[in-house]
Amino acid sequence: MKIFNKLTISSVLLTLLISTPALILVSNIFSSSKNWEHLVHTVLFEYIFNSLYIMVGVAVLTSIMGFSTAYVTTFFKFSGSRFFHYASILPFAMPTYIISYIYGGMFDITGTVTTFILDLFEKRLDEVYFFDIMSIEGAIIVMSLVLYPYVYLISKTYLKAESSSIIDASKTMGLSNFQIFYKVIIPISRPAIVAGVILAVMEAVADFGVMDYYGVSTFVTGIFRTWLGMGSVEDASKLASMLMLFIFLLIFLERFQRRNRKYKSSGKDFKPITKEKLSKTGNIIAFLVCFIPFFFGFLLPFTQMSYWFYISYEDIIDESFLTVLIQTLSLGIFSSILITILAFIITYNVRVHKNKIAENLVQISKLGYSIPGAVVAVGILSFFSLVDKSLNILISGTVLAIIFGYVVRFIAVSINNYEAGFSKIPQTYDDACKTMQIGGFQTFFKMILPLIKGSMTASFIIVFIEVVKELPLTMILRPFNFDTLPVMSHELVTQSQIIESSVPAMFIVLLGIVSVILLARKMVKD
Repeated sequence: MKIFNKLTISSVLLTLLISTPALILVSNIFSSSKNWEHLVHTVLFEYIFNSLYIMVGVAVLTSIMGFSTAYVTTFFKFSGSRFFHYASILPFAMPTYIISYIYGGMFDITGTVTTFILDLFEKRLDEVYFFDIMSIEGAIIVMSLVLYPYVYLISKTYLKAESSSIIDASKTMGLSNFQIFYKVIIPISRPAIVAGVILAVMEAVADFGVMDYYGVSTFVTGIFRTWLGMGSVEDASKLASMLMLFIFLLIFLERFQRRNRKYKSSGKDFKPITKEKLSKTGNIIAFLVCFIPFFFGFLLPFTQMSYWFYISYEDIIDESFLTVLIQTLSLGIFSSILITILAFIITYNVRVHKNKIAENLVQISKLGYSIPGAVVAVGILSFFSLVDKSLNILISGTVLAIIFGYVVRFIAVSINNYEAGFSKIPQTYDDACKTMQIGGFQTFFKMILPLIKGSMTASFIIVFIEVVKELPLTMILRPFNFDTLPVMSHELVTQSQIIESSVPAMFIVLLGIVSVILLARKMVKD
């Protein structure tokens, strides 16, 4: 009974603490001010239109790139098919703001590639057609190149779980591979495609780094401008609450569209898919389908970033850079340990007490991951300002505020890992401990802890990578003169030091590559 009380009370308190910033934001949606009326009559429509435009553009591009790569790597053998199983996930290692800096430095008016092509053909800019990468369309393209793995991963997981009997039946009806693709595969894969697209769209709408650098006005950039430019936390909170409700609407639509839909075949007639070897023409097409997104989403920007790193690292890596690196690693390590522990408390409560209260606490705690970092930060600022005034202390603008923001934002990542880990530990193990009259603490240390160590390790690694990559939340909540690698990279870009920004970006990307490789290996084992 003591364990019940301790676990449940701890879970309730943690959930209330984590959800408070979001509740404060929602309460601000009905507030009004002169600044808000100004925003409504000047820029609010632009924020809404641009956000919707980005949603549609990213949805179209990520669905095409993500599902086509998942389809060809699942159903066919071709040159490099095993390599592209891993390579198609690698763009995940590129944070959206970093790839936007790189493509801006390569393809804008004075970019390295633009200048090289003009010099090669002895042309001036006004003599050729020039696509401005520093535009909303450019932002859609560069974000889609990084976010398409959402669709790839979910679609590939779904397709691998599908039975080949469906394909065999289609072939007996005389359908070609192309007809099977658009008449059979696409319709049955729609729930998986939509699920991946909505995740990509949520990331795009919540992005700050790309939009700020490309000069695109969206809800997130509006939050920063309202907070920093107008000095109005209340109006920034109102914008943030609107974006938060918008994101929740996307989540609801995603869950609604996949209700009562099965993501894999079941039954005794299930047959694993046998990959078909392609002809020479088909081999080339399949290779290009996978290579083009990989090339533009990872290989090209990583190559350019490596070159910039090589020519600039001596100017950037000094004592102050090492301080930033240590601060980033310290934040990442401490936050990851804390989040891993807190998530375990909430998740273990569900295993010990299988009831609706415990399950609902988990779902509420996971909502933070659905909220953009900038929105979480504004909610925390509002929350801590109340705490500062009530208790006459200063928490806002401290490292504690950043760590709390990471807990709110990323505890869902850790909870998901634990849920997967606990699902592999049969409940009969717990029942056996009870019949042997082994107490709760002994059951935890002798049985649960050894079996859940793998999930703990995975939680720590993934949360660490998320923390190291986070930009808007850290920018808003950090103390004065406290930088991390993402903040340093962003500030170098704002100072027109694109080449130099590659140095902190390289460290972020290398850490991301490690996590992506671990993810790909896990997919193979599963």
